[in-house]
Amino acid sequence: IFESHDCDFSIQDCTVRRKKNEASDKSSVLLRVSAKDADLLDEVTRKISSLVDLITTADATIQCFHDDSESKPVNVEISSDEGIEQHILILGAGRVASSVSEYLGRSNQCVITVASALEDEANSVANHAKRGHPIALDVLNGKSHLESLINNADVVVSLLPASMHPSIAESCISKKTNLVTASYASDEMRSLHTRCKEAGITVLNEMGLDPGIDHMSAMKIIDDVKSRGGEVTSFSSVCGGLPAPEDANNHLMYKFSWSPMGVLSASQNDAVYRADGNVIKVDGKDLLASSIPFSFWPSLHLECLPNRDCIPYGDRYGIQNARNMFRGTLRYYGFSSLLNVFKNMGLLDDIESGGNSWDKALYKLQKMKGGFNDMNSFLLTCSGGDEALALRAATCLKSLGITKENKISQPSSIVRSFCDVLEEQLTFKDHERDMVLMHHGIQAAFEDGSRETHHSSLQIFGDSKMTAMCKTVGYTAAVGTKLLLSEKINEKGVLLPTNKDIYEPCLEALEKEGIKFNEEILMDREEIQQFIF
Repeated sequence: IFESHDCDFSIQDCTVRRKKNEASDKSSVLLRVSAKDADLLDEVTRKISSLVDLITTADATIQCFHDDSESKPVNVEISSDEGIEQHILILGAGRVASSVSEYLGRSNQCVITVASALEDEANSVANHAKRGHPIALDVLNGKSHLESLINNADVVVSLLPASMHPSIAESCISKKTNLVTASYASDEMRSLHTRCKEAGITVLNEMGLDPGIDHMSAMKIIDDVKSRGGEVTSFSSVCGGLPAPEDANNHLMYKFSWSPMGVLSASQNDAVYRADGNVIKVDGKDLLASSIPFSFWPSLHLECLPNRDCIPYGDRYGIQNARNMFRGTLRYYGFSSLLNVFKNMGLLDDIESGGNSWDKALYKLQKMKGGFNDMNSFLLTCSGGDEALALRAATCLKSLGITKENKISQPSSIVRSFCDVLEEQLTFKDHERDMVLMHHGIQAAFEDGSRETHHSSLQIFGDSKMTAMCKTVGYTAAVGTKLLLSEKINEKGVLLPTNKDIYEPCLEALEKEGIKFNEEILMDREEIQQFIF
């Protein structure tokens, strides 16, 4: 308009404000416009007023102020709760980030900024959103840039390693910006609860698959039991990310949809659970040897490993009196025994290899672990004397390419080199799909003497567009982000998705994405007989 009327103009001031932390203010732009005469200025003003009126949802107004010269500043103020832009910062562009970007980026209102140290990955993830913008950022060495991005965001979604979340949370507290993560809430994160409340922000943790969907689906059952006067007497929750059965076509029957190092580390965590009122502790070094068969899906032939310390979940879920309390990780049967052989061999040790090839690394391990002179006796001992298992281990190592003629990728670390091999050899091909499984087994007792057993199960497959792990982790984090953007979560501080106000809308939104549990309630035998006769 200005150019077509041969006007000179300059921007004197431009302030953009968005609704944040329940406070709303108007954005404004102050323009100084000069024209040849007053009539021309009046015509320009009328046209700008007409343009402002066209954008009804913007709730915009225009004010004009004359000064002593032949110029007229034009001030346009904009305020709107409907259709307002919402800015989301995604930190990290790894294996599950694309689903976060895709879900949130479906709306033209959402401006998605994807920050990653790897520019190509940031570009790829940002392209899943209608209004996605990639930024190359080294979070560890670009604090000022990071804090600027956080300040300009309405919500931050951190998909970075959990160890980085406390420092991210500190920046969010400083800039009064809400935060969502898919990782376990560490003690350090929990210690920020009061400061987050004082800053008026919400830090929503454990918004993934496990942790995340497991909390929400379990609490739905637990709260239902309590609402009917019942008490949970036994609780079991297991989860696993696996290849689909037709693609479990290697000796470990496992493929990696996330970091191999994370899988190996998790296989050596300490675990604590309760069985028949007794607390059972499993040292990390013994975890792989403690797997048990899991038969809910009998055709899948699964096993289960205890998952970390589940005793605190009694308090978090409000079921402190349950005699059984168990959380586990699902794998195909035989995974744990084979990986345990590799652990016994030292392939999971973060030590130098002693050379540039696998034969030197294996020779070093043979000598370290008992002075063995040959690989056969070494493997047999590491297999606990089980010849069939030792043969499986030897065949697996050969199929992975850990043979004498192959070079080791990182001589400074055997386990990192082993992870490189796993990531190279045991990844999903384009036509293959992964599978996510989750199952809750919950028993409850009621005052009238009746009992119930709840089975709640989830089975999700990946497809050509997205892995099952990406769907279940990323969509959950994205749904939590949406709840914060729409101000449906009013509680401040460091939160988990165990409250009804959070898990109900989350589970409802996830069902629309095809992530839905099958629910079954079994009555006890005595109650069934009474019902039949």
